[in-house]
Amino acid sequence: MGYKRNMNKKGFTLIEVVMIIVILGIMLPGIMMYFIQGVKNSADSQRRATAIFLAEGLMEEIKSKRWDEVAVINATCSNASAIGADAEARIAYDDIDDFSGMNNATPVNSQGAVMVNYPNFQQQVTVSYVNAAALNTAVGGPTCYKRIEVRIIDTATSETIKLVSLRTGY
Repeated sequence: MGYKRNMNKKGFTLIEVVMIIVILGIMLPGIMMYFIQGVKNSADSQRRATAIFLAEGLMEEIKSKRWDEVAVINATCSNASAIGADAEARIAYDDIDDFSGMNNATPVNSQGAVMVNYPNFQQQVTVSYVNAAALNTAVGGPTCYKRIEVRIIDTATSETIKLVSLRTGY
């Protein structure tokens, strides 16, 4: 009588398992590279969103101030004051050109307090008079147009977010 062996055909053989491990070992590093890059880009996007938030907040604060220190401006705006702070502390800035030349290593809020939650960001502001024909070119004397440029620099990534606005004296 012959011995008949009942072979169960379910499951994987050792050679099949080893082949799967080898194939996955070759494929996984390439796939994981995309996931790692996605996580890195996610952090960069968060930093960029924070810089935009800071830039928009500062621009809105500047735009909420009056156009000039002089209460009544003539038709040609030739009696407008010079660009720059009027010897006042940040909390007392009352017109848009007071912000010109601002360069804070760490962002400062409207009350003049350092925003300690944003240590790797810098604030810079430039306000300049411009002509109607060349809105990106600063001119020396008073005109009826002031160009406001707010820059937030992410010192960790060296990325700069720049917002530009224009205010008129009319």
